[in-house]
Amino acid sequence: MKRPLLWALGFLTAGIVIGRTPALVALGPVLLFGLSLGLGLIICGFLYRVWRYKAVFAFVLFMLLGLWRVGDSMHSHVTQPVYVEFHGVVLDIGRTGGGNQRAVIRGRINESRFRIMAYIRPHQPQVVLGQEVVLTGYLQPLSGVINPGGYDQFQHLRSQKVDSFIWPELIATGEVQNSAMVILRRFRDRLASIYDSILPPRGAGVIKSMVLGDRLDMDQDLAGQYRRMGIFHILSISGMHVTILTMAAFSLLKLVMAERKAGVIVLGIMIAYCLMTGAAVPTVRAVTMGGILVLGRILYRDYDLLASVSLAGIVLLLYEPLYMFNVGFQLSFGAVFGIGVLKTPIERGLAMLRLPAGKFRGSLCVGISAVVASYIVFAHHLYEIPLYSVLGNIVIMPTVTILLVLGVLVGLFGLVWLPIAGILAGPVYYILRFYEIASGFFASLPGAMALTGGGSLAVTAAGVGMVLAFAFAFSGFGEDFRKRLTLFFGTALVLIICVFVRDFPMDLRVTVLQTHGQYTVLRHRGDTLIMGSGRGGEAALLTYMNMRGVTRAHGLVLTEPLRPADVRRVEALLPRIQMLYLPGGMVPPDALLEAATAHDVEMAWLYDGNVLVMGRINTEAITQPGEFLGFRVSFIDATIDFTGHGYKLNDRADIAIGGGYITLGERVYVIEDTGAVQLRANRRRIRYWLADN
Repeated sequence: MKRPLLWALGFLTAGIVIGRTPALVALGPVLLFGLSLGLGLIICGFLYRVWRYKAVFAFVLFMLLGLWRVGDSMHSHVTQPVYVEFHGVVLDIGRTGGGNQRAVIRGRINESRFRIMAYIRPHQPQVVLGQEVVLTGYLQPLSGVINPGGYDQFQHLRSQKVDSFIWPELIATGEVQNSAMVILRRFRDRLASIYDSILPPRGAGVIKSMVLGDRLDMDQDLAGQYRRMGIFHILSISGMHVTILTMAAFSLLKLVMAERKAGVIVLGIMIAYCLMTGAAVPTVRAVTMGGILVLGRILYRDYDLLASVSLAGIVLLLYEPLYMFNVGFQLSFGAVFGIGVLKTPIERGLAMLRLPAGKFRGSLCVGISAVVASYIVFAHHLYEIPLYSVLGNIVIMPTVTILLVLGVLVGLFGLVWLPIAGILAGPVYYILRFYEIASGFFASLPGAMALTGGGSLAVTAAGVGMVLAFAFAFSGFGEDFRKRLTLFFGTALVLIICVFVRDFPMDLRVTVLQTHGQYTVLRHRGDTLIMGSGRGGEAALLTYMNMRGVTRAHGLVLTEPLRPADVRRVEALLPRIQMLYLPGGMVPPDALLEAATAHDVEMAWLYDGNVLVMGRINTEAITQPGEFLGFRVSFIDATIDFTGHGYKLNDRADIAIGGGYITLGERVYVIEDTGAVQLRANRRRIRYWLADN
């Protein structure tokens, strides 16, 4: 049996997915354990029939281990707000977008020991790494996703072992413990100050991100350019960075000592580097794989890419199984798996195109493999892909090694002699200027970031299936090639069907977002209509549109006149709509008229009794008390009332939505309590899902 570590990783991830699925968790621990055990034995039985290898049944243990570990990870000590006095030590610090200091603190309450995230306001005492602190305030449980595609606080912080968060009312600071972690972080801060003193702010931000994993001072416009060029990965400490630095250090040390001794020292340096840069998921993965490479050199063993990345994945997921749902984890491992699975098939495909063999073709195959695999993750989580990423990486690849090595040398020489560091910083500056110009060019090209939509497990699974079918089809040429090619085209057809069903729903999809603007999105086939007051939540609305692949909605209906403070909010939505419908009698501000003209958006006014027809959706305007407009939406046999406080206008309506309330039959739901609500209406009935179901 080839690569048992790869199979073990597969069973481990299967157990994690089972334990993270709410519908299965609801079965209870005994049934869940039995289901996992039975499923694992069935799969292992099939594998045994193929390979006649009894050890395959050990893979069941990995599935059960994943189930147990994810259950342990999802356990929280805090399930409701509680007023506490929390004693702990600061493990990590950073800044939020609002300028508050965030600190991960490890401590105890009673006999329980866990980590919390503290958000410290600018006027409060600021903490430092390793400092003993006492926080007083309400400890809050972590929340999940409120609106589709939104921020999942539970997933993000629990994967960092954080149990809850606090906005402390009182902060008392104590002594600083000089642990190894604190010393390494101080060393990182010293290197960061050297980059700040030698390089311009933009360049210093890029080098600190590449070498130290510190993105605090990264220019966001420049980061956006890198993202659209498809080279954003160079700003995080990935496998490429660690491999370059590891091989450079290994080659240097071999000049003065034996290979095995050099390998041991390099392993120690890699571990220290991982801790110094914050031990982010991609860094840990890269260091683990690099450590396996160095260990193979020490033990004179061959290096297998897929086996090494599988071992790294097993180690990380056993430590924290929720890493598997982390975007960085998926991008990092997906790119490496893509190289391992797709490099040879793509090389054979390029050979059919008569592309000459050599380093260029090999590098091109590696780049295409990593990009194709990362596209799946980008589309699922970020809803768009950088179309020119292969070309972008070809442009920068010849200089990345030089930039990274010189960047490290600038920091190290800066510790002892700044003039030498300044001389070395010259090439670093010009390479970064080249990146800035190149990324600006690529970012200006049409379609630099292609909106794909995402969030659909069916589409993602079909995409993965198509990639694997391609790898299988082009793994060799012979009599079976045509049959394999048929499988590839079959999976491609399945992907197209899944995308079409997602983007062009045959029934009416209604999504009520939990926002101050009370936005509701109606989608049927290619038609999209948005209703709302324009009083906040535009970012959540745009995220939802990206998730559903809606490039430009047909219309935005404002349910009440705009206040002066709301004009800019609506202006942010104009590039994504074709028509703006205003309540009758409303005089639009000049700024809104100018913005609508600039974005080629037509404007219309709705009065009592007016009917707006969009495909099979009929929307009738109904005057409500005050200046609020209500609407009755009819779709085949379904009727939905949009009113000020979620009340039905008469018994004809199946559902009433508005004012933060939803009326379903005799039951009334408060949107703030349930999160976003999604409904589907067809000929026979209306179905609905609350966000927590």
